Amino acid sequence: MSVIAASPASADVSGDFDTAALGSTPSGWTVSGGGGDATVQQVPGTVDRSLRLRDTSTTASVLAGTAFGSTSSTVVAGFRLRAAQTSATIGVHLDGNAGHSVTVAMSADGRLYTYDGTRRVDLGTYTADRWYDIRVVARPSTATADIYIDGERKADGLAFRTSGTALGRIEAGVSKAHTGTAWVDDVRTTVENNTGNWPYLGAVAPRTAQQVGTSDLIIGAETLDRDYTNYRAFAPYLGRLGATTTRLQGGWGKTEKTKGVYDWDWLDRIVDDARGRGVKPWLQLSYGNAAYPGGGGSGLGGQLPSSAEALDAWDAWVTAMVKRYKNRGVTEWEIWNEPNLAGIPVADYTDFFIRTATLIRAEQPSAVIYGQEAGIDVPYAKDFLARLAEKGKADLLDGFTYHPYNANPDDAWTYGQVEKLRGLIAQYAPGAVLRQGENGAPSWPGSFGALGDLDWTELSQTKWVLRRVLNDLGRDISTSVFSISDLHYPGKINSKGLLQTNTDKTIRYAKPSYYAVQNVASLFDRTVRPLPGYGWSASPDASLTVQAFAKQGAGRQIVGVWSGAAKPSEVNTTRATDLTFTDGNFDDPVLVDVRTGAVHDIPAANWSVQGGKYTFKDIPVYDSPVLIADRSVIKF
Repeated sequence: MSVIAASPASADVSGDFDTAALGSTPSGWTVSGGGGDATVQQVPGTVDRSLRLRDTSTTASVLAGTAFGSTSSTVVAGFRLRAAQTSATIGVHLDGNAGHSVTVAMSADGRLYTYDGTRRVDLGTYTADRWYDIRVVARPSTATADIYIDGERKADGLAFRTSGTALGRIEAGVSKAHTGTAWVDDVRTTVENNTGNWPYLGAVAPRTAQQVGTSDLIIGAETLDRDYTNYRAFAPYLGRLGATTTRLQGGWGKTEKTKGVYDWDWLDRIVDDARGRGVKPWLQLSYGNAAYPGGGGSGLGGQLPSSAEALDAWDAWVTAMVKRYKNRGVTEWEIWNEPNLAGIPVADYTDFFIRTATLIRAEQPSAVIYGQEAGIDVPYAKDFLARLAEKGKADLLDGFTYHPYNANPDDAWTYGQVEKLRGLIAQYAPGAVLRQGENGAPSWPGSFGALGDLDWTELSQTKWVLRRVLNDLGRDISTSVFSISDLHYPGKINSKGLLQTNTDKTIRYAKPSYYAVQNVASLFDRTVRPLPGYGWSASPDASLTVQAFAKQGAGRQIVGVWSGAAKPSEVNTTRATDLTFTDGNFDDPVLVDVRTGAVHDIPAANWSVQGGKYTFKDIPVYDSPVLIADRSVIKF
């Protein structure tokens, strides 16, 4: 699939190789070099169509390229690259008027590489007949570039190979010295507006979950119990994202397909691998099991087990589950999924929660146990909490989770209901915490699941996720992004994943939302705490959201600001805004665009301070979060 942005700050404009005629040159592409051909072909062993470059000459190259319009703004280019051998040199270039400015290539000796100026930079080995997900962020304003491979930043601040102040073309090629075949797919270029003449300092440095350590950011990895996603496929991206907890569904029906026989292998591998990547599993005890009459529903909206035999089997499985995984570092549990949306009477859910939580506590006294509901159903939550307290079992509840889905991630009603939930928890189960347990936005229109009836792109998905996450973190709510990978329900796809998938659930590429959440994970670990009641004002007096945080220790601040009171737009038009913070704490403030990761110095002429009152002039604000942050708390 090929995606080219037509202009700065526009949403992606798509066109794909899958609809191009076999044997044709893709529309908008030109072929040169004379050493072979470049045509749309079906990738061996798949039904996928990609651009194939085939060089049959050792004296001439084959090149295929397309122009995206000359620009001096930052260009973000994503593409997938695959070599049919390790004995030819193939590559993709971002070109300016002077030639190749940025190159990512595969050499004839089996190495991935790029350039820092004229110096070759090794990026590791590559394997034939394997797709590599590559992202290049190129900045003509500083003549530098960053390179990501499979979601991991491999190099940053690389000098352009050739001088020039603009880019305008992307080109793939097989070198003339070798014969060989290359495949290129999912070419996506977008253009990002520069922040005036403010000095560019660098990009937020991604941190793995192991490097982050602890945070309140959770990444959903749901539906593995029903094989709607592929853990092995997305596992390499999991730790690189930086979220330190992942939500998993335990899968009674998958584990006990034959009565009394448990096959833990599938879940053992997931739990052990996630922990090895620094990501702590949060296990949900659900769904039912068709092996038992009255065993309950086996998926979304499923009913609770009801027969005596099924309930006895549930008890045995829960006990065995906790016993097994408490020794594998699992301390957090959640009981069932969205009982209110399944129409489960609150009295039945309360009894089931008590039954299950009692078993967990007996096996793991220190366990952290969550009850839940979907949406924000305050009456259901109140009834559940009140019944729990009446039965003298409120001590079994350590937390309560909710799943809000609103087109506007800043929705005032949503957070008003959240405060009601907090009040109910304080009343009936003091000491328990509130957690946002599942939430996300699709990345294309017509997606299955919540919010799927609206028009979405990868851009609006990214903005939505960032606004929701920073709203939650700013209110001291641990928050989960749903989900790491697109989910393949029977006959339909839920596109809320941060990773685009193929039809076989393998990973196609990391969406822009993946890199944006990676920035959040790097910036907001548990040493960065929210500042409730933060004082601010703005001019012009637009519809703004402000969430403030401080780094523990010195207390230097990070303040997130964005506009919008509705679903995020498909444009990135900024508005110069003056901001005043009445109790700020900055020594050397910088501006961070969370979506892109770009860090810019705020010139001295654009900020001033009197006591604790900080005033910032002409801050470029739009409907995605930007941060005014002290330079000391930003890793770049």
